[in-house]
Amino acid sequence: MAHPPREHDGQPRHSVGRVLDSRWMMAFSVLAVLVAIAWALGEPGSTAGRVGTLAPDVTMATIELLGVPQGAEVSLDGRRIDNTLFGVASGTRHALEVTDASGRSWRQVFLAKGSLSLVVDLRTHFVEVQVVPSDPETEQETEPQ
Repeated sequence: MAHPPREHDGQPRHSVGRVLDSRWMMAFSVLAVLVAIAWALGEPGSTAGRVGTLAPDVTMATIELLGVPQGAEVSLDGRRIDNTLFGVASGTRHALEVTDASGRSWRQVFLAKGSLSLVVDLRTHFVEVQVVPSDPETEQETEPQ
């Protein structure tokens, strides 16, 4: 007995569904990898994505700046930092500079070990200049005769 021809004769059944299923599985796999990368970069202890991170065996020294006026700019080793409490690698030499809008400044070079509190005392730096008069009449009066 012959059966009447059907639309799906000669074609594998559910081929479109299998293609869609494999595409969904591929998309899910890519999404899982992206989520894993984002998770690794977002971890607080992660060193991925950070430039110049320290090795795990390097100890940190805590530095606290006291007396920094509001709005003053603080820089550590030539780079601006936003905090007055920060950590640096222990046993390393660093340069701190604090300046305010009126031109006063404070500089300190230190060797970091353990915890260190530094008192910032901003000062205006003066330059002494000797002025000699250049008026010809004044020069004639002061010349001995």
